[in-house]
Amino acid sequence: MASDNVLSVEGLTKSFGERTIFEGLQFGLSRGQKCALVAKNGTGKSTLMKILMGQESPDSGRVTFEGQLRVAHLDQDHGLDIERSIIDNLFIADNDAMRAIRRYEVAIENEDPVALQQASDAMDMADAWSYEAQAKEILGKLNLHDTQRVVGDMSGGERRRVALAKVLIQEADLLLLDEPTNHLDLGMIEWLEQHLSASKTTLLMITHDRFFLEIVCDEILELESGELHRYKGNWSYFLEKKAERNANEHAQRSRARSMMRRELEWVRATPQARTGKSKSRLDAFDDLKKRASVRLEDDELILGLDPHRLGGKIVEFHKVSKGFGDRTLMNQWTQHMKRNDRVGLVGPNGSVRAPCSA
Repeated sequence: MASDNVLSVEGLTKSFGERTIFEGLQFGLSRGQKCALVAKNGTGKSTLMKILMGQESPDSGRVTFEGQLRVAHLDQDHGLDIERSIIDNLFIADNDAMRAIRRYEVAIENEDPVALQQASDAMDMADAWSYEAQAKEILGKLNLHDTQRVVGDMSGGERRRVALAKVLIQEADLLLLDEPTNHLDLGMIEWLEQHLSASKTTLLMITHDRFFLEIVCDEILELESGELHRYKGNWSYFLEKKAERNANEHAQRSRARSMMRRELEWVRATPQARTGKSKSRLDAFDDLKKRASVRLEDDELILGLDPHRLGGKIVEFHKVSKGFGDRTLMNQWTQHMKRNDRVGLVGPNGSVRAPCSA
């Protein structure tokens, strides 16, 4: 692994009983990289993320973080203290800035002028003012304005947003996020996209929001059949290169099967194939048989379309144009279809007919 990686994964293997989830995984993340981990459900991406978060142990291999690296993670279990307030959960870290902020919040609540002055001085010394302002800005963006609310009195979605705020406020060097857009409305999602894109933080996340992948990520890791495939680009780039890889793998298997049929005829028709002189060709035949028998994953990786992204629309056209040679059939069509719309196409034969709502 490269020495400049903030996260290095080497030879990672994990099994449950006789089922091997993945074997010998290797990858690294460099500083500032924004990476997504994608896979079909049940193929091990959540297990891999839990290992990285330290919640599960691998059978073999190791995970190494750069020394002094600040790591924060968001998983499906929010990990909050439900008996404490939002602000107490956010400022639970034990450092000078957090202690000063907690002291200041208590002084305000108690309306004690002497304690307030002392707490204010402590805020100055710890440079905690900007930290608190940023924390309250993040809470506001996530619609968490009453910071004294007890977490136990909140809904599951609200608790999830508190957990996300807690992770973001830490300003960690590396963020591990499992489905960060869950329980966020469209405005919150768009703010989070901008926040993470502008951040210098290194990011590894699991998400099913393909728009989020498109905007935030500069690399995609796909876990498929226990192996990891790396794509240096966003979601659109991933789709293009994955299609190329799948086509290449199918072509290789097809060639291997054709060659195997010819070799099988030779094995059956040639008794001397069993002699030592032909052992190398028999060994090659066994290897060919393995390549020809490879089971390729034909099931497409499908990410859901967040309904917040489209509102009530189920189909969108954005400036769609189409022509053949000098003949223009469509010129920058923009057409939105909502659920229960009835749309007909009218026009002469041989043309692309104009949409007409019914």
